Amino acid sequence: MHLFARSALTAVLTIVLGSSAFAAPEPPFSFDAAYGNLPKDVVPHAYTIAVTPDPDHLALHGSETVTIEVRKPTKTIVFNALNLTFRRAAVDGISATVVPNDKTQRATLTAGKTLVPGLHTLTLAYDGKMETAGQGLFRQPYLGADGKPHVMVSTQFESTDARRMFPCWDEPAFRAVFTLSATLPAAWAAVSNMPVTKRVVHGALATTTFAPSPKMASYLVVLSAGDLKSITGTDSNGTRHEIWSTSGNEQNGRYALANSEQILAAYDAYFGVSFPLPKLSSIAVPGGFSGAMENWGGITYNDQLLLLGASGTLSQKQEIYSVQAHEMAHQWFGDLVTMSWWDDIWLNESFASWMSARQTALANPTWLWWQDQDGDKEGAMDADAQITSHAIQTHVVDELQVEAAFDPAITYSKGQAFLRMTEAYLGPDTFRSGIRLYMQNRKFSNATATDLWTALSTASGKDVAAYAQGWIGQAGFPLVTVTASCDASGNRTVALHQERFLLSGVADPAKTTWSVPVGIASGSGTAAYTLLGGRDATGIAAGSCSEPLRANAGDIGFYRVAYDAATLAVNSKAFGALPDEDKIAMLDDQWALTLAGKADLRSYLALVGAMGTDRDTRAWNQIVDSLSTIERDERNKPGHAAFAAYARTLVRPLYDALGWDAKPDDTPPLRHLRDRAIGALGQWGDPDVIAEAQKRFAAFVKDPATLGPDEQSVVLPTVATYADQATFDQIHALAKAAKDQTSAERFYFALSAAKDPKLAQQAMQIAISSEIPPQAGNSVPGLVFRNSDWNPTLAFEFGKAHGKQIFASMAGMNMVFIALFAPQQLVDAAPLDQVRAWVTSLVPPGSDAYIERGMSAAKLALQIKARIVEQADAALSPLPFKRV
Repeated sequence: MHLFARSALTAVLTIVLGSSAFAAPEPPFSFDAAYGNLPKDVVPHAYTIAVTPDPDHLALHGSETVTIEVRKPTKTIVFNALNLTFRRAAVDGISATVVPNDKTQRATLTAGKTLVPGLHTLTLAYDGKMETAGQGLFRQPYLGADGKPHVMVSTQFESTDARRMFPCWDEPAFRAVFTLSATLPAAWAAVSNMPVTKRVVHGALATTTFAPSPKMASYLVVLSAGDLKSITGTDSNGTRHEIWSTSGNEQNGRYALANSEQILAAYDAYFGVSFPLPKLSSIAVPGGFSGAMENWGGITYNDQLLLLGASGTLSQKQEIYSVQAHEMAHQWFGDLVTMSWWDDIWLNESFASWMSARQTALANPTWLWWQDQDGDKEGAMDADAQITSHAIQTHVVDELQVEAAFDPAITYSKGQAFLRMTEAYLGPDTFRSGIRLYMQNRKFSNATATDLWTALSTASGKDVAAYAQGWIGQAGFPLVTVTASCDASGNRTVALHQERFLLSGVADPAKTTWSVPVGIASGSGTAAYTLLGGRDATGIAAGSCSEPLRANAGDIGFYRVAYDAATLAVNSKAFGALPDEDKIAMLDDQWALTLAGKADLRSYLALVGAMGTDRDTRAWNQIVDSLSTIERDERNKPGHAAFAAYARTLVRPLYDALGWDAKPDDTPPLRHLRDRAIGALGQWGDPDVIAEAQKRFAAFVKDPATLGPDEQSVVLPTVATYADQATFDQIHALAKAAKDQTSAERFYFALSAAKDPKLAQQAMQIAISSEIPPQAGNSVPGLVFRNSDWNPTLAFEFGKAHGKQIFASMAGMNMVFIALFAPQQLVDAAPLDQVRAWVTSLVPPGSDAYIERGMSAAKLALQIKARIVEQADAALSPLPFKRV
């Protein structure tokens, strides 16, 4: 699953699911030993499910026949069901009674006689309800390409919502075969995991039956139906690729179709196990959820993550490719091999994130994708550097915890970074051999982390479990302190010391350590790995003392580095000549040390000053992010004008060198770099940039051909930030007249950047109005709370008055994340006790622990803000700190 794409909820989140104490290694997968809440005395083998959705009345009617294996004599069968009522039940044709319990989300069937061990047939007829948010079987209204309102239906079952559409053993270890049929309007098309085997029309309705699936977990079943059209292709292995969209949008799937064929071929080769289904459908859902879901053979996407129209930008093109690569990696990590229980969701999500980044980088070398991924890694490190963080692998007990286990910072981004570090430590070929062995051993079954470690250990000859368990089984990551010594000939040796890095600046009470593969390189040399297994290591050869030292060479390790003063001085002097990845690592580390109070801001600004007009995109992204953080922290404080002016002096030379207009030979990163420089200067009040943006916008209003989609994404936010009423109204008119959702979203998000409080109020009111099409409902929180950058109190008061409308389309895990996201987003908006009360009124019961962790993160953010403002004021007084 890909979470929260194109949403305000991409903010760094810190979630504690349980104790941060070191988790003991699991045993290899065993069905009988697998954790779960359902008894294992009755096991499903095959389901035949027939559903008749009634979207007009939000109703659902269904029946199913399940071949079950009774493993010991029993009269009762326990399975999952939620919001279902049962009309009939029987086992082997003998009537039975069913008592559902929505509180436990389980139902208990009592058979008419004791069931002896062996195979039996369970039959059920039931009624349920359709959902209006993205969970279970849901009804999705949308405005079609014809401008008229339409409705489609789709499903979102991960983690525990298949039970909303049909009774089932809704836990990942209970793999079974699913044969699905659906009765729907005859004018509709229906898509599921497997190809259609039969379609029978009876009047205004038609029943579509799909082929039996492989044995799989219940959360991977999919059904999407409506006025859908597809474009198709067949790859060299005979797999049929389908891109489905609402009618009139199908040609916008051409880019995704080409990606699908390319990515699947690459994955077939990498994993050594070919995709086992006859077709792979990618389904664009207009709304419902803000990410994508890896249903086996029938992946669903928010349509903005799959379709690329004429108004699409380079950033959208990159996002579509990477999200497809993520979901298609799940066809192996998660679908072919499924985690034993939700404790190991990282076996799905961390691997899909890593594989997606790897594939995106290989297929698109000009994108410099691994450098771009450093931003996600930094988000994970910021989250993991809080005392309330949690381990990648943490025990999950109930349904609420299952939802919260999908933590984008830890489960996705930290897990991805850990796997990249492990691949580099073991070697890419050895790592791939281990992954292939894991796939062969566990295909069409389940796995624990120990099954993976066993395969990697076999391939590498190393004790991978001993190395890895600390990284997945405990929270946090190390700060590696490097102290260099030089002999009379200038030869350098280093001593390494590790301790947990915490943004609070306090000492780690648990004195945690990791097995850290420290990649050390001197000058332009390549990295040599030293495994720092204890707290200290000494006498490590590290080149010449006259050369810069890189202790996280290539920015591959998931750890911070602090250099002694002399080494830092050498590195700073040679900073401009370092490889791009190493400049990024040093900037990241010095900034984080500054936030934690372990370094002075001047040491970071010295590195920034050494950049000059260097065109390293990710390094500048890091710089702009950091300077923007300081600029926001300085707002409404005496030092704001001085710092904004100083920040402009750092970035303006780059802007002057790049100019406004793209050049034919610009690489994608260079295009992004130009956009970032212009956007930053605009936000920091550069009068030349603001004037040029306003000039270009005026020309665009007269002739839309003067600004392409990418240029609009640069010009519009700056113009909107400083808009007067007339300009605001012009952007608003463009939004209402937009021909497609992508363009409309661009204009509406521009409105939400308005700095003027009166216009900000108008923008928020528009965000919850009927202007926003139903399929864009998940964008509403972002449209509202983007105003918290300039008008935090206004945004908070609006949120209090209209919370239910703002979050109307959200469900499940999205609502859980609000408990963590909102306090951090609104630290400047109101006293934190008021923020707590508002969040409590929004989120599901039982979210208290998540609210507390969100509040803890907010309190830390306030402490860091005060620290940074103090250091920034000191660095700029009495004169701006000079660039070197």
